Amino acid sequence: MKIMRHKLDTSVVLAYLETSSAPDHRYKSWDNCYQAFSGNSPEEIHALHLGFYLASWGMYRGSSGLLHKNHLVHKGAVEIIFKEKYQKLKCGMEQEISHEMINDILDLKRDLGEHYVKQFTKFKPISPTDTLISKVLLGTLGCVPAYDRFLIDGLKAKGMQHFKFQEDSLKELFWFIMENEVEISQCQKQIIETTGLYYPLMKIVDMFFWQVGYGLPQKVK
Repeated sequence: MKIMRHKLDTSVVLAYLETSSAPDHRYKSWDNCYQAFSGNSPEEIHALHLGFYLASWGMYRGSSGLLHKNHLVHKGAVEIIFKEKYQKLKCGMEQEISHEMINDILDLKRDLGEHYVKQFTKFKPISPTDTLISKVLLGTLGCVPAYDRFLIDGLKAKGMQHFKFQEDSLKELFWFIMENEVEISQCQKQIIETTGLYYPLMKIVDMFFWQVGYGLPQKVK
């Protein structure tokens, strides 16, 4: 696949970081959830971290079936994420995601989707949307960006061709990462210096495109 050079502006990523600099900012729920999943075995506390992070990131609005469940609705999802097959998708300083893992990412997306469909609620079903599943994966493994409306708007604004949590989009994002290795590395180093935390590749990608989409003038915040 060949795509045009799409430049990652490091100042956009750092602007996002500055926005969430307060220790009690809701964006920090990602930091807490991501670090919690650095363990080797699933525990109930993981479901609690995942639930709070998703709530902070807008997934418990009144229109969501999740609103009618407590954190235990995520217990099965946690168990799936901790399967040996999927733990290799856990991103960190010593292990990062790559395009060879796209099929595993999509397998995990499918398995998580099947889990949430089974979580019946008489009020409203839980729909395993791209937004929900990608936010779960970003918060736990850091292996994909969160496909919400601002990220999608950012992708479109920067001339990307694919906007759904599917193979074509993931391939395009890996090309974007490859073409912006230096810029992404600069962001990661500055974040480590500022926070002491390692932010994986797809988290940087998420911050960049989300901030671009959020900053578009026609958006109503």
